Amino acid sequence: MNADPHGPFHGPLAHAYACAAHIQVANEAAWNSPGGCSCCTPEQKREGLSEDWGIASPDAWRRQAEALVSEDSNAPATTLLELRMVSSQAVGQPIDAGLWRDAIARMCRQRGLDEAVYQRLIDLAGTILDYEKRFMADGLLPPGAIVPAIKAWDLGRGANMARWGVQCGYADMQTSQWFAMRASEQALRYYTTWWDFSAGYILGRCLHFDQGSFSHWYTTPLEVHHLMMTHPQSPWLNLPFRG
Repeated sequence: MNADPHGPFHGPLAHAYACAAHIQVANEAAWNSPGGCSCCTPEQKREGLSEDWGIASPDAWRRQAEALVSEDSNAPATTLLELRMVSSQAVGQPIDAGLWRDAIARMCRQRGLDEAVYQRLIDLAGTILDYEKRFMADGLLPPGAIVPAIKAWDLGRGANMARWGVQCGYADMQTSQWFAMRASEQALRYYTTWWDFSAGYILGRCLHFDQGSFSHWYTTPLEVHHLMMTHPQSPWLNLPFRG
């Protein structure tokens, strides 16, 4: 596992960079590098951000970084996972697929949502359950566990976006590290372990790209997850998620 000898290995900033490990490690870059990835030049990174994110200026970079590390998320999957968590807390135990379906129906009635919206949410809940079942089979989740939130998908990318700002010349180091630290702080609101943070990241990525096909959009971060959970130099084994 690559590490920058001049980068942080302990403390809050190291935790922030560890939140972005999925992308860095997949690119064979140093997980704790303060200045972005080593897989491309600054010119190539600027070109990549322009093509993939529509970012071509410092202002555009800042807007995207702010969006990724913000508290807001209107994704339907976020609504469903929050609903499942609240419903579980209300009865004091995990809820099964049937009770989750009932909770979705009640929410739709209370919000005046029509049958088409209800069906889309039910289908999405089914997709989430399918992923969680596969996650357990592949050792990504312990038996009987669930993914608490998908915010890690934004936060992991946000911590990397912070570093890419330095690499592209769109941000100074102080600004970059502020955004990375913000991603870390947000992660602590949603997750308790590196394990569930990683599962949240992978589920968010899969719901965005994979659409139930279990393609490389799933298998690549799964490989990174297992590496991070087993490599003796992994920050996920040497940094407590909660200090």
